[in-house]
Amino acid sequence: MEVMIEAKTPDINYMTLEQWPTAHEVWGDDGFERINQLLDKAVHLVGRKAPNESIIYAGLSENKSKPGKTPVVFIDCDSLNRYHINERYIKASKLPNPDRASAFK
Repeated sequence: MEVMIEAKTPDINYMTLEQWPTAHEVWGDDGFERINQLLDKAVHLVGRKAPNESIIYAGLSENKSKPGKTPVVFIDCDSLNRYHINERYIKASKLPNPDRASAFK
């Protein structure tokens, strides 16, 4: 009997005007596009650099981002690790150390 293991698709919280009207006033269309691209790239970075992690959720870190300037996204994994990733990590193709304290708060 063959057992199929189903890969979970992470819940990626893309920025849209409908869901984030106040944030849109700060970031605008270009900022949302930048954030959404960063979300995709961050999910792929964690998938490549931490293959044993199972990604559950990805979204914009409102606490670590500089509104309208520097987006930072977070990736939550089922291991309780949270990765905060900005565009510099993507360009360097490096994964930051995870922050276990802030995951799933």
